[in-house]
Amino acid sequence: MKHEALEAAVQELALLPGLRGCAIVEAASGLVWCARGELADAGALWEAAVDYWRLHARNQTHFAPLGALRAAVMYHKDAILAVFRCATQPELLLVAAGSYETVDWKLLQRMTRVVGQALSPVAAN
Repeated sequence: MKHEALEAAVQELALLPGLRGCAIVEAASGLVWCARGELADAGALWEAAVDYWRLHARNQTHFAPLGALRAAVMYHKDAILAVFRCATQPELLLVAAGSYETVDWKLLQRMTRVVGQALSPVAAN
């Protein structure tokens, strides 16, 4: 996927009602590939959110009875922070922050899979 197409796809996600922002972040390095929405410039937020994903990876054997991780969702006082895998080669995550009541989180997860398929057609999750 070309960078311009990735930016457009993330912009489309960021326009979902109630979403305050989202970013594509490389899991291994925390590198933010692109971010959109009112929180787009909160690079440290996007990078730090990946630590939730890494924590699971370090402890994944303990979670094995629950199956593969599909999302890491954290409820903060002012927003929900959700992390979804969107591609595996390299492992890219969509990190999103938004309202519990307003965001259609299931739709966002489906849209994330579509972006992932475009990023990594063979290895998307």
